[in-house]
Amino acid sequence: MQHMTSSQAKQNFGELLDAAAKGPVAIERHRKVKAIVCSPEAFHARANSDSRLAERRAARADQALVEKDRLIKHQALAIQLLLMPAADSQALVTRAQQEVTRWRRERLCSLDYIERWEALLQRSVNELAQAMGSETLEWGTALRQNSPWHVVMA
Repeated sequence: MQHMTSSQAKQNFGELLDAAAKGPVAIERHRKVKAIVCSPEAFHARANSDSRLAERRAARADQALVEKDRLIKHQALAIQLLLMPAADSQALVTRAQQEVTRWRRERLCSLDYIERWEALLQRSVNELAQAMGSETLEWGTALRQNSPWHVVMA
């Protein structure tokens, strides 16, 4: 970035405009940048860039809310599994296992998800509930996105 003192910019305004057409120019006063002059194209490009960045940040925030909602739903289900009679919780686990079996039979999703859910659903209800409610579960976000529990939570 080119730099000019405020006196130079005032005395050589034409040069300032020519320099700004090539790239931003910092205007200094008392050795501190007080203004930056740029072409309208550069200004609009920056504004559009800021807008796209804000849109991406908003989309990431929205996705984080969706993922947090899925975690909360799985945590609530984990609590239900722990509090209900053993026969009822085993029936829900069986329904989830049947759903994963259907995924495998009909090739509805990646084997990565199928195998991980099969392994989780083989655990005891206590271990399963703890894993489902954990934010640190390996593949947790992806597994909650591809969850056999939708048949129960719907």
